[in-house]
Amino acid sequence: MEKNTIISVQNIDFSFGNQTIFKDFSTDFEKESFTCILGASGSGKSTLLRLLNGLLIPEKGEIKIENEILTKENLIQKRLEIGYVLQGNSLFPHLTVYQNMIYCLKLLKKSDIFCREKIKELLPLVSLKEDLLQKFPHEISGGQKQRVGIIRAIAHDPKIVLMDEPFSALDSETRNKLQILVKDIHQKLKTTFVMVTHSEQEAEVLGTKVLQL
Repeated sequence: MEKNTIISVQNIDFSFGNQTIFKDFSTDFEKESFTCILGASGSGKSTLLRLLNGLLIPEKGEIKIENEILTKENLIQKRLEIGYVLQGNSLFPHLTVYQNMIYCLKLLKKSDIFCREKIKELLPLVSLKEDLLQKFPHEISGGQKQRVGIIRAIAHDPKIVLMDEPFSALDSETRNKLQILVKDIHQKLKTTFVMVTHSEQEAEVLGTKVLQL
C-alpha cells in the first residue's frame, strides 16, 4: 500500500448467487480525496460501498484500511472510523434530530457535554438551526433530513465518509445546494470521501477522482 493510500481493494471476488459482481477487482483510494463512483445500474457501485464498510465480505482478496486488513474480528472497530450517508431518509424515526446526530458519539461513549458542544459546532456547517434539534424526522424536510444524516456521519470525526447516492431522492434545487455544502465540508474537514452517484454532473462537481465501474 502506498503511503498516501487510505483504502486498498486488492483482487477481490464477490457474487450474489450466480451473478458475479466483482472478479479480481482492485482499486485504491487516496487520503483526503473525494472519489465519485459512477456506473450503470447493477455495476456494483453500492455493493462496493458495502464491502468498504464491512457490511459485505469479499469471497476472495482483501480490503485494507490504513494497511490493516478488514476482518470479522476488527469490523466493529473499523466501522467506528467510517461515516455512512445512505440514500433517502435513513434517520431513526423514533429518535429526535439531536439523538440521530449523536448516535455514533454515544456508541463511542462520549459525554453529554461533549455531544452538545460537537453538534453546536457542526450545525453551521450544514446550515441548520438549533430549533430543529428536538423535532422528529417526520417533522422536517427531505433536504434537512440529509443534512442531519451528514452530521451523524461526520460527528465522530471519521477518517472516511461513505455516501450512497445521498441526493438522488431530492429535487434539483435542494440537490445542488447540498452538493455545494458537501464539497465545502470535504475541503474543511480534509477527510476521505467516497460517494456513489449515477450523475456525471455530480461527479464533476464533487470528485477529485472518478471511479468508473
